[in-house]
Amino acid sequence: MADIAFESLSRWYGEAPQRTVLDRVSGTIHAGEFVVVVGRSGSGKSTLLNLLGGLESPSEGVVRIDGTDIAGLGDRPLTALRRRRMGFVFQAYNLIPTLCVADNLRLPLSLNGLDDEGRVDQWLARVDLEGRGGDWPDRLSGGEQQRVAIARALIHEPDFILADEPTGNLDLENAERIVSLLDGLCRAEQRTLIMVTHAQEVVGLADQLLTIRDGRLVDAE
Repeated sequence: MADIAFESLSRWYGEAPQRTVLDRVSGTIHAGEFVVVVGRSGSGKSTLLNLLGGLESPSEGVVRIDGTDIAGLGDRPLTALRRRRMGFVFQAYNLIPTLCVADNLRLPLSLNGLDDEGRVDQWLARVDLEGRGGDWPDRLSGGEQQRVAIARALIHEPDFILADEPTGNLDLENAERIVSLLDGLCRAEQRTLIMVTHAQEVVGLADQLLTIRDGRLVDAE
């Protein structure tokens, strides 16, 4: 297990005049925490998540995992780090439509050189989709697709789960189920969960709350 530390993290786009999305934010996320990132649309929440996950590079500042600045790793080591140690859950599910449910789950195992060894069936059972491995993604409801996405994110036992508005496309009942599922699975597996969300009801579950306003971290009101 590992901590993520970010120091004076900034991200801007374009030439002068630059559009600053994050402005010198710093913090530490400890191993096994459930961290919730909140703020208005456009405040920089998703940008922070992308920087912590190595999907974007900072304009200034550093992100450190186990003391290593991930932006200095180079493309191949950074890709390997994301593939092995991170799992991503997105609002749009991002399941591969030409693969059945079981093969969507096998993909991160294959990319990491891991055998199935019954993991697919185990994880389908854990997300209440036992026996649905042969289904195609377009045959599933939105809540079911998101549960497959969660299983795919966790099946290779990553240290960090990064979830960007995972309930944004779901009704309230399914949204509450997805949040409860993510929280329960990550705590049971002692995984670090970092979730960007607009859902205020999630705040009470967090070990740490990061509130972003106009690109800066502020104290929650």
